[in-house]
Amino acid sequence: MEQELITLGILFLFALIGGILASRFKQPILLGLLVVGAAIGPHMFGLVKNMNMINMMIDFGAILMLFVIGLEFDISKLQKIGLKAIVVGILKSAIVVFIGFNVGLLLGLGVQTSLFIGIILAFSSTVVIVKVLEHKQMMSREEVPLLIAVLIIEDILAVTILTFFSGMLNKTTGLIGSIQNLVIAICILIIVYMIFMKFLTPLLGWILRANPSEEIITFAGLAMCAGFSYLAYYLNLSPAAGAFLAGSIVASLPEAKKFEHAIAPYNLMISSLFFIAVGTLVNINSVFANIGIIIALVITVIITRLFAFGLIVYLFANFKGDKMFFSSLAMFSVGEFALLIAQESQKFNVGIDLMSISAAIVFITAIIMSITLNYSDRLYEPTKETIPFAIRKKFDNFSNYIKTISEEMDLESKYSRGLKKNVLVTLLYALFTLLAIFGWRAASPFVAAYTSSIVNEIAYITILGAIGLLIFMMLLRLHRIIHSFSEILSNTTNTKSVFESKQIMNRAFIGFVLVWIALLFPFAMFLLNLQTWTISIAFGFLALAIWQFIQMSKASEGYNTHKEYYPQFKRVTLGNTSTKTAPKHEWHEGNTKSLNQGWKF
Repeated sequence: MEQELITLGILFLFALIGGILASRFKQPILLGLLVVGAAIGPHMFGLVKNMNMINMMIDFGAILMLFVIGLEFDISKLQKIGLKAIVVGILKSAIVVFIGFNVGLLLGLGVQTSLFIGIILAFSSTVVIVKVLEHKQMMSREEVPLLIAVLIIEDILAVTILTFFSGMLNKTTGLIGSIQNLVIAICILIIVYMIFMKFLTPLLGWILRANPSEEIITFAGLAMCAGFSYLAYYLNLSPAAGAFLAGSIVASLPEAKKFEHAIAPYNLMISSLFFIAVGTLVNINSVFANIGIIIALVITVIITRLFAFGLIVYLFANFKGDKMFFSSLAMFSVGEFALLIAQESQKFNVGIDLMSISAAIVFITAIIMSITLNYSDRLYEPTKETIPFAIRKKFDNFSNYIKTISEEMDLESKYSRGLKKNVLVTLLYALFTLLAIFGWRAASPFVAAYTSSIVNEIAYITILGAIGLLIFMMLLRLHRIIHSFSEILSNTTNTKSVFESKQIMNRAFIGFVLVWIALLFPFAMFLLNLQTWTISIAFGFLALAIWQFIQMSKASEGYNTHKEYYPQFKRVTLGNTSTKTAPKHEWHEGNTKSLNQGWKF
């Protein structure tokens, strides 16, 4: 006990020193904590050697940190984020994982290690980015709301990946058994979450309103965090995933702001101890030994943020010029989830010190981001003329086109509501299909053991029919999704019919499916233990996807989405999509017919 108290006192003392150093050099406190943690750890001065204490602080810190992140994730907020942020967040994460994975392979690392590296590079730091933007008084910039929404999406994806890896640790059941256990565990966790949201959240809200003291609110929230963390642990998932769901439940309560205020001191204390405890695991010798890998990965972060993320926000968020450049620089900082992923990688025996490498990347990218944001305008000036005008014009047209479609989808119209509903129902059908397949696989031995062969055959035929019906319903909903997209596409423009729009959407759908197969292929290589050369299959899928998009681009020539010239219809009331404004009898450059013709629905 005496040794634990001494270790705790040392951690608190050096957390204070780390905070002072970070403030003195105008850097995020996270960096100061990592540096002093590395200094007092067993690999440097050895002031802290109690590894049990360190691991306990890391586990507790991760749970509470994910719980606090969950407090920012209210379901109603996610619905207001919009399609734009969801597309940008998911695309950015998937592309960076894919590129980071291939960089790992080029560095001579194995499939398993390369996948962890790709994931470590994928997620930007919510803590660092928000703190730096606040410190530099840049929170009022037009780009910031989308960046914050993208960070929320990334946090959700990171929790999902943590859950995936924690569910893959059981090697005794084989690949199918591991996936089966993972799917069933996630379904159970989601079902419990939905029950709490539907039935117990109102009861909890009533209790807190009847007893509004800060102590009751704090204990209720922490009890929820502990309960869901234990449930996730019992299901062989990451306890941090349960804590995140508990935080989102508390976020839906009217008293959520009170709870955030009440837990703020505990969050500061535990999260500070988390980062300094992670710092103690950093081996400076390992950092120098892997300096070539670290430099290569930092360059990968810079390139993927400038080009991949910059192109994504340019095309899908219509951020042009300095807005695109500022958004890319702001997302430089690799996040705290990199440390959690690196910690998880230690359970897979990756053969390389990813914890030290990740801490170094977090440190370097945060400093680069903090410095370059001050000069984003100057850095943008030399680059704006490097892209040929013809290519820039094509990208501008496509960006305007995507912007118009996304604005149409964000409207509460009949088609956008139908699209959202069909997407949700399709995901539910997919979940139920997986649950039916793996549920029957788990239950079939018991059915065979305790029933007759006839009953067993009937049950088998019944479950097979149910799975077939679910797949058919899912495909039917996919068809409706494409049709809804086609209606929105047709309503956005005035030069294509619904049939022509549907042909374009079919090509777009096939292209995106091929892209996602390619981007997720590293996970298939990890699960199936494939050789490194099989990544060429993913590049084959990407080539097919590019061909599909080229054909789609040719088919969509002639679209015009300039609504200031072509106002097709304005909504008088929400949901009314059939009211048209009187067409303008004017001409616009490039138009070859009177604008009072060609209106299509």
